[in-house]
Amino acid sequence: MSSRAGVYNRLLREAKAKHLKVLTLAAIDRLGGAGIAAYRTHRALLEAGIRSEMLVWRKTTADPSVHRLATRLNLRQRVKRRIAMHGQMLQLRHLPRQADSAYWSLNQFSYPIADAINQFAADIVHLHWIGANFLPIQQFARIEAPIVWTLHDMWAFTGGCHYAGDCRHYTESCGDCPQLSHPGRDDISARVSKQKRKAWARVPLTVVCPSRWLADCARQSAVLRDKRVEVIANPIDTGAFKPLERREARHAFNLPLDKKLVLFGAADGTADPRKGFVYLREALSAFAEGDGLELVIFGAGDTDKGGSIDLDVPLHRIGALRDNVSLNLLYSACDVFVLPSLQDNLPNTLLEALACGTPCVAFDTGGIGDLLQHQENGYLAHLADAADLRRGIEWSLAQEWWPQRIHQRVAERYASDRISKQYIELYQSILGDPS
Repeated sequence: MSSRAGVYNRLLREAKAKHLKVLTLAAIDRLGGAGIAAYRTHRALLEAGIRSEMLVWRKTTADPSVHRLATRLNLRQRVKRRIAMHGQMLQLRHLPRQADSAYWSLNQFSYPIADAINQFAADIVHLHWIGANFLPIQQFARIEAPIVWTLHDMWAFTGGCHYAGDCRHYTESCGDCPQLSHPGRDDISARVSKQKRKAWARVPLTVVCPSRWLADCARQSAVLRDKRVEVIANPIDTGAFKPLERREARHAFNLPLDKKLVLFGAADGTADPRKGFVYLREALSAFAEGDGLELVIFGAGDTDKGGSIDLDVPLHRIGALRDNVSLNLLYSACDVFVLPSLQDNLPNTLLEALACGTPCVAFDTGGIGDLLQHQENGYLAHLADAADLRRGIEWSLAQEWWPQRIHQRVAERYASDRISKQYIELYQSILGDPS
């Protein structure tokens, strides 16, 4: 092919892409890990020239391209939705689960959300996190456009849990669920799993997983093994998240200039067992007062309520940060970011920290290894091993890091324009234009 023909085909592809109309569906925009990832993907598509709109249950931005579901439902439909949400709440309330059970959604109470979705007349409906009965299982078949579904956890192929832990029942059929107080062969997890498998068998559905780990789980699952599964990471704005001068960043939060600062952050991170804060606390207990190490915690939830956290090192509470500028400053202010999650997909916090040039320490679990290369941009500790987590913190604090080099690696793989290009190519292949 001549260079002139190559340029012509590229321009033709770009022209076709700009006529694509995409509707992104997520329960919340720019709040929580999945909501943030969904909104960033939506904005990346807009910046690439795609006609993208977003439909959410709860809107937290002033973005006119984001629409609240309530504004797209008439009075009768809103009443049906309220009844459905009440039914879901009562069902979960009367479902006895183990104390350490993961978050659950059942999405069995239908209401006409597909009518609102179809109003947009999109070429592609792009789903993100739709738990808490936002998109009921029965409504999938009523969506008129092909569906792309970016998974942010395991719910799409389980019987109700968003993270399965060590359980592998989803590979055959759920049932005898270890997260239920009274599991059985035909328990609620078995019934929901069968309902998903039947409902989605005839739906034109393409699955996207941000991590290789989650993609492998989806391909092995009884619910999704017959679907097309692709790996496309979450995007990040590498212009908004970049290395900043550490001294100035510490001044912004009134943090000490002469201490080694370890950063931890997650919504309800100290309370959610899956986030593994107990292992970080144990790892930090090995540090002596003279080591000059202090912990910084940010994120919504228990850290905002001023609850007591028993630690052997000084603690700085930052609370919830909603804007990229503050997050960029905080990541840049700290020496190392620690993520002790016991199971995770492709955490935004890890991606943000690395984009800011901050080395990270995390357990080698889920999709974390996609982002973190052992002793290159941080340390991958053995799962649930507090002693190895401590070794990772010590090792990382002893290194001389080049923040710009860590940032560049993120920019090469996860920059918004790179991720939007991958999604556009996927959309075109689904619509019969693989060029």
